[in-house]
Amino acid sequence: MADMPADNQPVAAADAATTASPGDTAPVALSPPIVDVWSRTEPKYRIRAAILLVVNAALFSGLCVFMYWVHEARLFEFSWDSYVGSLRLWDLQAHNLNDVVLYPINVTQTPLHGAVLGLLLAAIVAVPIVVSMLYRFGCALPFLLAVLVFAHLPWMAVTLTFSCVLASVRPFRLSFRYCSALVGMLPVLVYLLLACRGSPGQLGADTSPAQEFLLRAPWVLAILAACVMMGAMLAIARIVNYRPGAVAPVMAVMFATPALVFQHSVGVDELKYRVLETEYGLHSERFAPVQDATDQIRALMLGYTPQRAEVLQVLSGRTQPIQQRVSQWFTRRFLVDRAVAYEAASRFIADHPTSRYVPCALYLQGRVMDTRLDSQRLREAASRELYSDFPHAQSETAWAALLKEHSESPLASVAALRLAQLRLRQGKIDEALALLEPLRGLEVPDGSNPHPAVLTLRELLQPAPAESSLGYKPQPDMLAARRLYELIAANRDDPKYGNRPLQELAALDHRRSRYTEQLLHLANRYPDSLLYDNLIVCWARTLIDLAHRADRLMACVRRFPDGDAGPEALFRLAEVETQALGRNDDARREAGIARFGLIAERYGTTSWGQEAAERLKMLVPQARPHTEGAVPQ
Repeated sequence: MADMPADNQPVAAADAATTASPGDTAPVALSPPIVDVWSRTEPKYRIRAAILLVVNAALFSGLCVFMYWVHEARLFEFSWDSYVGSLRLWDLQAHNLNDVVLYPINVTQTPLHGAVLGLLLAAIVAVPIVVSMLYRFGCALPFLLAVLVFAHLPWMAVTLTFSCVLASVRPFRLSFRYCSALVGMLPVLVYLLLACRGSPGQLGADTSPAQEFLLRAPWVLAILAACVMMGAMLAIARIVNYRPGAVAPVMAVMFATPALVFQHSVGVDELKYRVLETEYGLHSERFAPVQDATDQIRALMLGYTPQRAEVLQVLSGRTQPIQQRVSQWFTRRFLVDRAVAYEAASRFIADHPTSRYVPCALYLQGRVMDTRLDSQRLREAASRELYSDFPHAQSETAWAALLKEHSESPLASVAALRLAQLRLRQGKIDEALALLEPLRGLEVPDGSNPHPAVLTLRELLQPAPAESSLGYKPQPDMLAARRLYELIAANRDDPKYGNRPLQELAALDHRRSRYTEQLLHLANRYPDSLLYDNLIVCWARTLIDLAHRADRLMACVRRFPDGDAGPEALFRLAEVETQALGRNDDARREAGIARFGLIAERYGTTSWGQEAAERLKMLVPQARPHTEGAVPQ
């Protein structure tokens, strides 16, 4: 392409220049140079050029729609907010290109999705620039409008406008067309540098070099592919001597390639699941474990016009009506969110029954149904707190399906625990133990996930496990499973009461306001049961006053030295001494560390002994086991 003529020179063999014969008295004018598709004035070329321009615009609009769909999981959106949100390029919290590679599909979880995004962006960049060069600048305006309207990339549309001007409008255009195209890429490079900036919170503090590479790779691929694509279209145009038809074949290939890669290596099910996880997962706004509810409560109060009787109650200090109204509002909103999330997970499972994300959807479904609103914290601290460790009866179907149909999934362990808790509540002791038994032999992960120093290309492009993005931590559930198994095994089949004490204890929700009273009431009902010592220890550890709690736990240690609740009493006492009472008291802290050592040595085969050993490693990494005599009594 280096031998292409300048715009003011004729093209060899294009339309042959006539020469004067010896008998002619006047020279014949030369034909105008052919520099773009409109240089040919014959009607058939003009009609063909117009038709292909419309086809190219339609195909390009479809490509922009596809780009928006893989980012937002919907084809069309024409609301004002969908455009304005992307315009605040100076705002670090505004949407930028980092959002495209992180949400809803994270390229660090699905690396080949980065290739899809890179190839799509390459086509979005290359086509308007080449159209402005081959069809002139005015014909590129519909393509720029498609980037704005369908792809929802307003700043990209503005950037490409400057790129098209640099590549096609005098005095910027050059006789070497490909060089003009490369000059037109300069604004795009500036845009990518600005639009890919982001706060460290977007990527995470523990982002590995491999993950950083995957986050940047789509845009590097987009630049390289756009340059190759522009070169191919300009080369085809030069070969056919600027006849219409050079853009459509290359654009069709650049549209089909990412579409096929997405269908084969990513999939519609992954896109739908990622949206489901973003909307209703553990990190979603709807189901965040803790949220400050002060502003929402204040808004409710400002919009509330109490009746006269209620005004008198408020003035007299009795604010129960307002408390009830606030609690009811948060409860209704939470129940609506929970129902919507359950239905969304059910639709995903029905639409994609063979997807590798079905276990994750079942996990979300079961966890959502187990989630409850802590009304006590709402009243005491104006904090909307959710908890999900007390299973709901309606979650049984989801947990059963997860355990039965996807037992190989790492999430099956939490399903077994939740089903065991429900079976115990129903009085089915043998079934609960059968569900917990396999969990006893599983090793509890330590939570560390070191990044390999060197990865092969195949390892780099390998998708992450389906459940890795859930943020699920198995340690609490595995420890709870072992504790529950030991509790049932030591206290089942009471000679006098049977399994009623265990069943009634399992039915108590520890986050309810009257939980402490219910424990004491249960202990008074079964004073001579096998479970009595466990009930007293549970009651003691719920006491709010730390000094009183420590005293009661110490009394439990002395009163139940040989019962199965002894290790728990020692462990809870050591927790109080090291974490709360030991903050400003080195002697109490050392006593707590000594108790952890005693538990690890004396009860090493139990769940309490194993957890005490882990605590000891965190508190004193080089600690040695403590003997019983070293522990203050």
